[in-house]
Amino acid sequence: MKKIFAVLFAVFAFVAIASANNYSVDEAAVDAIFSEAVMEASASSMSMAETSVSSVGGDPQITNVIALVVDWVGLGGIGIHRLILGTKPINCLWYFLTIGGIFGVVPLVDGILLIVDLVKGQANWLDNPAFIMWI
Repeated sequence: MKKIFAVLFAVFAFVAIASANNYSVDEAAVDAIFSEAVMEASASSMSMAETSVSSVGGDPQITNVIALVVDWVGLGGIGIHRLILGTKPINCLWYFLTIGGIFGVVPLVDGILLIVDLVKGQANWLDNPAFIMWI
């Protein structure tokens, strides 16, 4: 109990001693920093626009394989494979609330359709916002 009071006393003493009057802000320097940060952010966002955010390896087939493995390992019941495919994170909540995607039926069909896509060499399910992606 004594240690708690000692720590509280030290914190209050530090707050009482510290004063904002000793500090000054150079507004021009702050504005210069922000203008540089905006320019760098816009350059990085342009490079992000060139690459697909939903494709993990850049190749849609690799993305399908990774999503299929995650689905069949057991994380399909909470919708992690759908995040890899580029859907909105809210779908993971729906998978969780429907007890594993309608008792595991939705991840099972998702996995089967991902296998069909791999065989056909397609990537139909990337960036699909629907909870049940095949309807």
